[in-house]
Parts: sequence; structure tokens; C-alpha cells
Amino acid sequence: MSTSLEEAHIQLDQESVVLVLGGGQGITSELVKHMSGAYPCTYILVGRSADPRDVIADLKEVEAMKTKEEIRSYLIKTGTFTSPSEIEKETVRIFKNNQILRTIRDMEQLGSTVVYQSLDLCDEEGLSDLIKNIYDKYARLDGVIHGAGLLEDKLFRQKTSSSFERVFDTKVKPLRVLAEQLRADCQFVVLFSSIASVYGNKGQTDYAAANSVLDDYAKALNKKLKGKVISINWGPWKGAGMVSSTLETEYERRGISLIPLNQGKEIFLNEIKYGTESQVLIMSGNNW
Repeated sequence: MSTSLEEAHIQLDQESVVLVLGGGQGITSELVKHMSGAYPCTYILVGRSADPRDVIADLKEVEAMKTKEEIRSYLIKTGTFTSPSEIEKETVRIFKNNQILRTIRDMEQLGSTVVYQSLDLCDEEGLSDLIKNIYDKYARLDGVIHGAGLLEDKLFRQKTSSSFERVFDTKVKPLRVLAEQLRADCQFVVLFSSIASVYGNKGQTDYAAANSVLDDYAKALNKKLKGKVISINWGPWKGAGMVSSTLETEYERRGISLIPLNQGKEIFLNEIKYGTESQVLIMSGNNW
């Protein structure tokens, strides 16, 4: 390793505060958990779901269940829900709760303090108030990771304006709040963009457009903050993230392999520590 990389660009200690948008589940949670092992501090996770420590209390039996199949079978046996749609809705709710709960507990075991805030990130006023409250309570905000995202893949002619807005706004609306509320001494902002912004993707005009805004915004935000701002164009992940079996097949057809989780975690942490570019494309290559 060269001398320029021997010391990390960021300095986080136990008193530091990191805000994570969309960090309760999925690939963002996996990466933030890995980061918390290297940098135990206070992490404020923001997601649309309710705090699982509140809502899971009435169903302790399902807390350890890791698959939707386990949860669905349990709900069918209890007979609490009768219609298939009710069972499926409750299955998804509990599955998400369990994922978020595991994220919180794993990070706490690694020495971090975890605060969970239920918030729709399209609510700009709510997010603005949250950041103000963070500065009021902690008098600092050392870093932000914006990993929230939503997919509603359809061909362009089949998309509705409301669907486009949901996908687009989830990525883009928080950016304006961050630009207005973050103080110049914030050490880093990492925006989770996508390979779709660079190469496009079938059925993802809305998602590609939103991530393209993230890429451009990183350059603008870099001029305001003393710290680093990085937009990462992630390729598809293996075993995590938003890749369905259909999308995985499409990537394989195009010769794009999936990012192994453990390698991706290390690459992510190294970008936060040592990265110097405002936009970085990270994808897995095929072995020939």
C-alpha cells in the first residue's frame, strides 16, 4: 500500500454520528454493519418501516425466522389471518421487521449505538427536521450514507407518472435536504447510485434517471463540504440487494457478473477511507 493510503481520510470515534438513509435492510444494511465493525459509533438508521423493537414485541415466536417461507407457514398454522393476501402482507411485514432487528442487534454487538427512525424519505420536511434534531442533540453529524431506493420495473410505455415519481423521489428528494442542512464539516457523504445510471437497464428508466441525478449531485455537493462526497455506481450484488432472478438472468446475458458480498464490503469500506473520486463504478468482472 502506498504511503498516501496508509492513513484513512476520515476520523470516526465513539462520539461520532453517522446518518444512514435506507440502512435497515438489504445491501445497505450489510455494508453499514461491516463499517460499524471498523468504526463503532452512533448510527441513525432511517427507513419507512416502523421500529421493529416496538412492533415485534407481540410476535416473539417469529423473531428468529429468517425466511418468508418459515414466517408464512407459521402464520397459516396460527390461523390469525385467513385470506392469502392478508397472510402475504403480514409475512412481508414480519420479514422486514426481522431483517431490521438483526441489523440493529448485529451493530450493537459490534459496539455501536443504533437509533432507528421511521420516516418516508420523500417527506423532505420530516428529513429536514430529523437532521436539525441530530445537530441539536449531538452537535455534530460526521457522515451520511444514502442507500435508500425503490424499484418498480416496467417498460416505459407501461409506467405511470405516480410510479415514476415514487422511484425517482426516493433517491432524489433527500439530496436537496442534505445540501441545505449539512454543515461544511461533515466528513463524508456516500450516495448509492447504480450501474443503471451508466449503462441503463431494461424497465428502469425511472431508476436510471434518479441515479444519474445522484451522480451529478455528488460533484455539486463536493464543492460545499470540506469532506468527501462519493456517488458509487454499484453493479448487481450476489445474495443481497435488489437483484431478482429475472434481473440476474438479464445481467448474465449481458456478461455482467454479480459482486460477491464479502469482497464488496471491503471495497465499500476502502472507498470511504481512501476514495478521492466523486463518482466510482464498482462491478464484478467475469473470469475468462
